[in-house]
Amino acid sequence: MREQARGGRGMENRKKKAWIYTHIDAPEDSHGALKKQYEQLNTYGEQLGLKIAGSSSDMGGTAGLKRPGLDLFLEEKESRGIEVLLVLDSSRISRDEKLCGEFLHQMAQSGIEVCSPLEGILSASLQKTAGS
Repeated sequence: MREQARGGRGMENRKKKAWIYTHIDAPEDSHGALKKQYEQLNTYGEQLGLKIAGSSSDMGGTAGLKRPGLDLFLEEKESRGIEVLLVLDSSRISRDEKLCGEFLHQMAQSGIEVCSPLEGILSASLQKTAGS
């Protein structure tokens, strides 16, 4: 049998670049939750055939989206050519549906897919509830 994956066409030739973002609400990571999230997302990225080009994390519950780790991703996404953002679930972006939806819309406008092993591909339209 011939191996066709190596040097073949398509995705194997150029993997999409991904960024891993982890977040916990606790003020400190005494149980290694960020590391577990990172490992789960790294494995998920490998399964999707992505190249991990960077990562960042945040701790503590904060109102809004101004967080050092999220800001780092936003600063680096263009220069590193990020095409996919990996998060455990949408609550890692924000528990506020409106804020999360705005962030997902911003990512879609930038051509960045937001993917979760628990929720699949996240889109701004999924975050809107009836009547909003």
